[in-house]
Amino acid sequence: MPSITTPLQLTAAAALLQNQGLKPFPPSLATAIQTFNATTLISNLAAAVSFYKAQTFATAATLNSLLSIGNTVCPALGNSIPASPVGTYTYLNTEYLVNYLGTVDGSTLDPSGFSNLIEQTCAAYLGNGDLGRFSQGFMAVQSYIASTNNYINSSVNANQYLGPTFVNMDNLVTGGISSVTTDLESFGVDLDKQGNLWNTAKLDLYGTPAGLLQQISAQAGIQGQTIPALQNVMLAMGMTTTDIENLVTDNRVGVFNPAGISNNEFDRAQRLAYNAFTMISGDPLAQILDILDVTTPNIISLEQLLDPVKTFPLSYPSLQAPGANGPVPIFSANGSVNTTIAPIVNSYLPAATGCDELGKIIPPADAIANKAIQLGLQQINNIPNVPLPDLAEAVLGAVNNPWLATNAYLPNDVVSTGAPIPEYYRATQEVPDGTDINNTAYWTPTTLGGLSTMSGLPLIQAQTTPVATSVTDYFANTVATGTGPDGTITTYDVLGLALDADNFAAQLNTATTAIDALQAAGSLATLNTAYTNILLAANNAAVITQIANANAAISALSASPYVTTLNTAWVYMANLMNLSARYTTEAGIDYFNLQTGDKNSVYGFVQNLPQYARLTANGDAAEFLDNLADTAVLGGQAMVGAMREGRNQAQLDANGIHNANQVPSNAEVEPIPVVLPVN
Repeated sequence: MPSITTPLQLTAAAALLQNQGLKPFPPSLATAIQTFNATTLISNLAAAVSFYKAQTFATAATLNSLLSIGNTVCPALGNSIPASPVGTYTYLNTEYLVNYLGTVDGSTLDPSGFSNLIEQTCAAYLGNGDLGRFSQGFMAVQSYIASTNNYINSSVNANQYLGPTFVNMDNLVTGGISSVTTDLESFGVDLDKQGNLWNTAKLDLYGTPAGLLQQISAQAGIQGQTIPALQNVMLAMGMTTTDIENLVTDNRVGVFNPAGISNNEFDRAQRLAYNAFTMISGDPLAQILDILDVTTPNIISLEQLLDPVKTFPLSYPSLQAPGANGPVPIFSANGSVNTTIAPIVNSYLPAATGCDELGKIIPPADAIANKAIQLGLQQINNIPNVPLPDLAEAVLGAVNNPWLATNAYLPNDVVSTGAPIPEYYRATQEVPDGTDINNTAYWTPTTLGGLSTMSGLPLIQAQTTPVATSVTDYFANTVATGTGPDGTITTYDVLGLALDADNFAAQLNTATTAIDALQAAGSLATLNTAYTNILLAANNAAVITQIANANAAISALSASPYVTTLNTAWVYMANLMNLSARYTTEAGIDYFNLQTGDKNSVYGFVQNLPQYARLTANGDAAEFLDNLADTAVLGGQAMVGAMREGRNQAQLDANGIHNANQVPSNAEVEPIPVVLPVN
């Protein structure tokens, strides 16, 4: 059996398994972090934090206060995560605040400073030098992005795509069938008993003599004529063999049949056929019903198969036709045809096939009802490709299988009783012939799993759009937070820090310049003193005092334009870091606790490269991996090559070109000939 590995994938996997092929930590970002941390102020703060952690009097609460200095005024001066009113960053706080001295706060990381959190997060996204860890995280991120974007895009598209055809949720979930009837079960039973009465691929002939005659001939396997019993009566009623052939072959003039007879000639033959149908009863009728597999009760002459009251005895009061303001009943409360719908039906149908034309061939009320039913059936999804028995099974959940006491049955066979609305039973074991349906040792009542509406769910049934505004607003405002189209999430939104795609280096350099300027102006003297005094603290109270002094010193600087500069840089980075942390949290990925030495994830990542290669939208996986691959080495080039190969393969496959680029996984194989033989 061939493997799913190509030579390029083998090369990429060999490099990744040796932790090669991806670019290292972004050099400019590393330099910017080191330079920021090396400023006098941040060096003093880092020394204070390290000192405090080593003291026996240290507490988690005071450590958190130390790590939060300046967070409400100028967090950069305390190397802290911003807090209100500067900003609120729930996901960063979850990652940043530490489990210390047994205190549990759900955190995973102890960076001792926001700049260090940036460094450790970037390193974690890159796997901390372990590309098995990188592969684990990347595959999980792609799964999260794909599933989330599916919901974002669907929420945007739902009302736009489905809205123009949306009637109600019942109609939507039943493929349009509930728009035809308000009583699905009775409708299903009636359809089931109709057998092969109509050809759903030719609904324009629904309820017409020609449509019925064509079905009789088709089901009997006769071409150009019909069964003898009917043929003879039709000839006796004044029809010619040519008339019959024209009806059976549907020889109407049209674009694809320019030599056909006119509509008037076709309808003339239909009128004669209808008169002949009234003469068919008894054994000839029974023969036709058997040919069509019709088991509808109380049919005593052939023309009654064109009367919807007869063919839908259980469900005709529930039948509907589409109208401008929703479905319209086809029958009135007293059971008569609702003739007022004729103009509505005619407005949907070509004039030559409307109610008035058919009303010249069969009784006018039957013509209106049949054309209305035709119009309703045409609203059902894909109806031309759904034979009538399949439609019945879809609605009801089972084919017609009446129970016969003289039959034996196998386990799980389902049978129906002969009631007007049948009850259904399932065989619990092999059933000997003659076993009564009420014998609970062999039979148990069952349901068939037919179609369901939203009955009992009034809020759903009341919707006038496929998706409520509250739902689309939720996705738009809460989930669609990425930078892709319509707020979709890109790979860069989650992992952009691995490439410093948002130029954190420049923000940190700006912060370093501002702190150096404040330092040179002597504006940080009090703050530096607070930090260095922590190194002299003999107890926790002394540290708390210096934390208060530090916050006061920062507050005293709040009007400085350098504080504005620092806050702008800090908020920019915190916003992006918080959003990235949100995404990894929602994806269930703890980047700081991924499994080390995981080769299986590398294999999976490499096997997925052809799929990632096709995610070519701006900021998506293909662009990210192209930029992350270290093309200075063979493995990195192989990774990029494998993605190009994947895109090529998709193109070749789409055009039927076979490409023998996969290496068989068998132990020993014959090589591909240099010159392929020509058959």
